[in-house]
Amino acid sequence: MSYFSKNYKNLKFNLASDSIKGLYNAQEGAIHSIGSFFTTNTEPAIITMPTGSGKTAVLMMTPFLLRAKKVLIITPSRMVRGQIFEDFEKLETLKEIGVFSKTVTHPKILEVKSKIDSSDKWKELSEFDVVVSTPNCTSPSYKDIVEPPEDLFDLILIDEAHHSPANTWNELTSSFPKAKKVLFTATPFRRDKKEIKGKFI
Repeated sequence: MSYFSKNYKNLKFNLASDSIKGLYNAQEGAIHSIGSFFTTNTEPAIITMPTGSGKTAVLMMTPFLLRAKKVLIITPSRMVRGQIFEDFEKLETLKEIGVFSKTVTHPKILEVKSKIDSSDKWKELSEFDVVVSTPNCTSPSYKDIVEPPEDLFDLILIDEAHHSPANTWNELTSSFPKAKKVLFTATPFRRDKKEIKGKFI
């Protein structure tokens, strides 16, 4: 049984109030939309939440709700990659708002900081519950990055998904055809009119 399946039962969906910390309405709506969507759909899901409404917490809750086995999180920059890694490593935000108790165990998580240029390096990622990366470390669109095993991850989470139409992002997500994909963004429409592939939920 995966780490996320084991801890699914520990999820709490308490709403915030004047006296207690918890989920905002936007977070509750988003996480339940994700759970509902994947009961009947396989196409990528797009979650649009304004900046400051708690998007990262929803992103971190998603693997638990979907009882994922191995998760790849794609971010646009090293700074965001590091922030998500640090938060997810200790479930800091989720414990702070009461989604999990303080005693819940932490996932095995890796921040990829260099290019995956061999099959062995891809295989090493199978030891982790969560891998956080940027496209320039993992996208096969770069000639020195090798193709990953297509069944390595069963859930792909894309932060700041308005970047996803770019070829580097698109080739990376296409490398895992059977994985569920959830795209998170505060700005779902691009000035160049390129489409973010998925269904707004």
